[in-house]
Amino acid sequence: MTNRPDEARVGAADPYMGAATETSMASNGAIGNRRVVENAERVAYLEPTVQNPVPGVYVFGGFGLAPTAVIEADDGLIAFDTGDVKHDGELILEAIREFTDKPVKAIIYGHSHTVAGAGVLAEGNDVLVIGHPDLNDVVAENVGAGGAPAYFPEVSPYLTARLLTQFNTYMPTEGPDAYILPTNLQEIEIDFLPVNTPVADGQVMDVLGIEMQFFTEYGSDDNVHTTVWLPERRIVFTTMLWNSPPQLYSLRGDTFRDPREWIAGLRFTLDLEPDVLISAAARPIVGKERIQDALLSYMDGARFVLDQTLRGILAGLGPDELRHFVKFPDYLDEPLVNLQTYGEVSSYPPAIFYQTVGWYDNDAANLKPIVPVEEARRWVSLVGGSDKMLDAARSALDEGEYSWAAKLANQVYLLDKTNENARRLKADALRQMARVATGANDRAHLMSQALELEDKARIARVVPPQRAQIVENPAKYVDYFRVRIDPAKTGEIVCFVRFDFGDDGSVGLDVRRAVAEFVPNPAEYGKEPDLTLAMSAETWAELYLSHTTAGSLIESGAIEVIGDHHTTTELLDAFDQFRP
Repeated sequence: MTNRPDEARVGAADPYMGAATETSMASNGAIGNRRVVENAERVAYLEPTVQNPVPGVYVFGGFGLAPTAVIEADDGLIAFDTGDVKHDGELILEAIREFTDKPVKAIIYGHSHTVAGAGVLAEGNDVLVIGHPDLNDVVAENVGAGGAPAYFPEVSPYLTARLLTQFNTYMPTEGPDAYILPTNLQEIEIDFLPVNTPVADGQVMDVLGIEMQFFTEYGSDDNVHTTVWLPERRIVFTTMLWNSPPQLYSLRGDTFRDPREWIAGLRFTLDLEPDVLISAAARPIVGKERIQDALLSYMDGARFVLDQTLRGILAGLGPDELRHFVKFPDYLDEPLVNLQTYGEVSSYPPAIFYQTVGWYDNDAANLKPIVPVEEARRWVSLVGGSDKMLDAARSALDEGEYSWAAKLANQVYLLDKTNENARRLKADALRQMARVATGANDRAHLMSQALELEDKARIARVVPPQRAQIVENPAKYVDYFRVRIDPAKTGEIVCFVRFDFGDDGSVGLDVRRAVAEFVPNPAEYGKEPDLTLAMSAETWAELYLSHTTAGSLIESGAIEVIGDHHTTTELLDAFDQFRP
């Protein structure tokens, strides 16, 4: 166990470093990994599709990021999940109306990501909304953060921008650079209906005349999942089985996804021995044996990734070595449920490493790395200048060593981002990596950045929260504002600022030169404010989003200041502006 794994295996055949990999053309003209192109439609939905796997159950796939299931009861419909954005719900409702006029009378949330079309499906009616007891809180936290879920919600705008890249926002719909799996978002707008009927693990309930049992113990990409079991028909509705191996890390960034939770949920689902499996993230499966085979292969894939990562850590491998060491053996790679069409397994071991050990790989040479741009300067100088570095990148590209080509070109790019030769070479390398990638997420990041280097796309660095979110909770965004303080601008400023939002209450920031402490209740802080700024929540939203300056708001009277006006503008201008 303590022996270091064979170095040859750690660096085994890599499609990004010259290993033979076939590509082919998808129906939309996209050039991509042949195995993905040929099998994508077998595991995912490439266009809007309505399936009727068993009587009374309909699956709407391809109308959004994840499929929605609808159960037809005698006097109404039950929806299992409602779409990732409001637009998904609109498309699904339109499709529902093609075959029935029955109203949606009950909604069940499988997890917190697919709740955004509920209000659309309800059509203004009071409906039964069933879900995990903690789901409302999780959705409120995600929405309150102003975008994608984040461990530190202050950086949600950054993760939201990465989410847009992940879901194909910057890629064409047709042509060689197009996406293969249509996991694109139309617009990030939600129409969420809160859970009004929380369920406990194991609870049995009659829903529109159908006996259902709910299980809430296990999660996958969040911890507020609900599995639904129809015992009379042996149908399970689950969020545990996806159209790609369990995504234990998302390239957009997310909180840690514990493999043990996902594995336990899969074992529980397998032990139910369902005859029909309706997935919130894959095509339905009918037949006990087919379901058992799929779940077992899927569960063992997750077990393999976790256990081999831990084995590699015990053997002394660091995160970059682990991504090459943990590779599916053929018997796990062959089942379609383990086709890496969404994410790629190589991304997961580093996430497990960081959760287990932290960033340090136990190689003291990496303990004090130099600044990346300084490292690039030294590498370029070592090889004899930018031209020679780019020549080496071209040679690597010609040899199919795309990762190495991108790395070499990137050294020159870091030193001069306007260098057209470096931009073009880096873009060429990233495009070739995108074409051999299997994961839609990986392809999206690689291809989108290639397009940006060629000035064919402009990728947002951050996506600020919507104005309405700030207006609804101005105090929370005063708290988030603190992380934008620029020590170079605050200098020697020491100032306790009270923000008075009238009926929305008062909060404060105690600025002590380079730090700003959020004060939720200034009246109990034991310190009198040096400045009091009275403004509406709407005005605060304008300032927070950098739509205008503090000086102009003070001059117009939108901000009333008790204290020195100059200090106020100097202080507020010392916080970073949003420049997406």
